[in-house]
Formats: sequence, C-alpha cells, structure tokens
Amino acid sequence: MISEEIYGCDYCSCGEVTSSGDVKLVDGLENAKQAIRNQLLTRVGTYPSIDTEYGSRIKELWGEDVTTPNLDSLKVHINNSLLEQPRVKSVIDIKPYVSIDKKIKVNIFVELINEVEEQIIIEIGEQ
Repeated sequence: MISEEIYGCDYCSCGEVTSSGDVKLVDGLENAKQAIRNQLLTRVGTYPSIDTEYGSRIKELWGEDVTTPNLDSLKVHINNSLLEQPRVKSVIDIKPYVSIDKKIKVNIFVELINEVEEQIIIEIGEQ
C-alpha cells in the first residue's frame, strides 16, 4: 500500500487493543495524522534521550486568556512544529477556537508529502 510506505506504521496512541490483546496498529494516513497530533501535544524536551527538539511549545499557552495575541502565538507555535514534521509538505490554515464545552480546539489544514490535503483537529486544553 503506497500510503503505508509514505506515512509508516506505529502503535495506536489511543490505547486500543485488538481482540487478541495486542496493541492496535495504525498505518498510512491515520498514522500520519496521529504522528502530527502526538508531536503537537508533546511538550518540547519531553523525550531528551530520543530528540531534545521533538514536540511543540503550545502547552506553554495553557491557562492563558484567549486573546487575539495569544491565539496568534498559538498559531505560530503550531505552524513551526508542523514545518518540522517530515510528513507535512505545507501548512494551509490553522484555526483555533473555543468550543461550546469551553475547550480550546484547533482545526489544522495541511498538505501532506504526497499532496493530499488533510484536516486534523486537536484539543489543547480548557478555557
């Protein structure tokens, strides 16, 4: 499968297991989206023995007021992390918002390396 060759395969970070008790695997496009989500939701420096720069700085904004400058800063942090992600060719748009249940969510639109456009939604905290 071309998608799996391009985007790889990894353990599902959602904690799901198969009927035989093995950790569920994700591959292809789902793995690409999972890898992007994981990188964005991991604080830089969390895994220093693997890569000191892996992750993003968006958690530095948790607890801050939802203001235009803070949302702009959030978008910059997300954009910078996405540009380090090898599966992302370009960032199309980043749209943060506060949901009805008072959680900060971000709609992210990216072009992946095989020119597929994808939407990824992340939840980064409560307002």
